[in-house]
Amino acid sequence: MNKEIRFSEPSALYIHIPFCHSKCPYCDFYSVEYNKKRVDLYWAALFKELDDIIKSVDNKLLRSIYIGGGTPSLICGEKIFILLNKIRNSFNLPPTAEITIEANPFSLNEEKIILYKRSGINRISLGVQSFNNKYLNFLGRNSTRKKNINAIKLLKKYFDNYSIDLIFALPGQSVKDFKKDLEVLTSFNPPHISLYNLEIHEQTPFYDKLNKGEFKLPADKIDAEMYNLAQQFLLKADYNNYEISNFAKSGYRAQHNYLYWNYKRYIGLGPGAAGFNGRIRYKNNADLNKYLKSFSDHLEIEKEINILSKEDMMAEYCFLALRTQAGVSLHRFNLKFKKDFNSIFRDSVDNLKRKSLLEESNQRIYLTAKGKLLANEVFLAFLK
Repeated sequence: MNKEIRFSEPSALYIHIPFCHSKCPYCDFYSVEYNKKRVDLYWAALFKELDDIIKSVDNKLLRSIYIGGGTPSLICGEKIFILLNKIRNSFNLPPTAEITIEANPFSLNEEKIILYKRSGINRISLGVQSFNNKYLNFLGRNSTRKKNINAIKLLKKYFDNYSIDLIFALPGQSVKDFKKDLEVLTSFNPPHISLYNLEIHEQTPFYDKLNKGEFKLPADKIDAEMYNLAQQFLLKADYNNYEISNFAKSGYRAQHNYLYWNYKRYIGLGPGAAGFNGRIRYKNNADLNKYLKSFSDHLEIEKEINILSKEDMMAEYCFLALRTQAGVSLHRFNLKFKKDFNSIFRDSVDNLKRKSLLEESNQRIYLTAKGKLLANEVFLAFLK
C-alpha cells in the first residue's frame, strides 16, 4: 500500500475476484478466464495485499464487506471461508456488519451456499439479468430461465437477505417482455432488486457490434417507459426505490453501496479494485499478471491515484447523494465542508429546477422522476 494512502476509519471493504467462466459481451468490469492455478496464486497475493492494507488502517471497524467480480461464486467455498476468517481476525466486524458475495446461477449450488452461511456471509447478490432465454442468450449468460428460477429457490431456502439483478432496455425487448420479467421476479418476493438498463461500454464486444450495426438499442422513450413501469410496478409490491437503480423491502437496503453514496471511506483489494480514504481515490491496476508480479517481486501494486481538491469532494458528495431518495441535505453539506451550499451551487440547482430535474424542500434537494431518467445531466451540472 502506498505510504500516502492511509485510512483513519474505513467503513467498508471491497474485494475483487476477477475470474469468470467466460466474459459477458456487455461487461466492462475487469475479469480473466478462470484457471485453478492462477486462482491459487491470486489468493496468496490477495492475502499479502490484505496484510499491507491492515498496516495502513487506524480504526479497524468495518460495517460492510462486499466480494464482487468477476464471478466470486466460481471460487470454492473453502477459499472464501478462509479469506473471511482472516478479515474477521484482522478487523472489527460488529454483528450488524453486512457481508455480501456476488453469485451467478450457474456456479451456485447447495453445498456452496451452506458454506457461505458458515463463513458469515449474510447477503447474496444474484446476477439473474433476465428470465427470457432469448435475452439471456443475447447477453452471453451461461444460464437459462429454469436455472435462474432454481437458483432463486435455493437461495431463499438459506438466506433471508439477498438481491436479484435484472437488465432492461435490451435490443428487441418490448415493455411487455420486461413486465413479464418483473412479474416472475416479484413472484419470489425478493427483499432487494437492482435494475440496470443496458449500457454499452468501450472495449467490449457489444460496443463493436453496436458500431457495426449488428443490433440497435431501444429508443430513449422505450427505455424511460420501462423504468417508469418498474417504479410503479415495484411500488405496488411494497418496494422502496431508495436509489436510482435499487429497490428494497423495508429493512433490506444494500448497506455497502449506501456507504458509497453517503461518501464514506472504503478499501479496495484486488486488480481493478478502487478505494477512497476521504481525500484520495485510488484504483489498482486492472492486470492480474502485474498484480501477481508485484507481490512475487516485493513491489508496490501499480495504482491510479487521484488526490481530490475540496471542489472535487463537494461535487462528488452532491452527485453521489443525489442518487439516493434522501438527496442532498444542505445543512449537512455546510457542516461537512464548512462552506455555504447556496454560494457554490445555487445557480446550478435553480437551473435544474427550471428544467424539472430537481426539486427542493426542507433544506434538501432531490431528483425528480424526470431527473432520475436524466441523472447524468444533473451530475455533470455539479462538476462544472
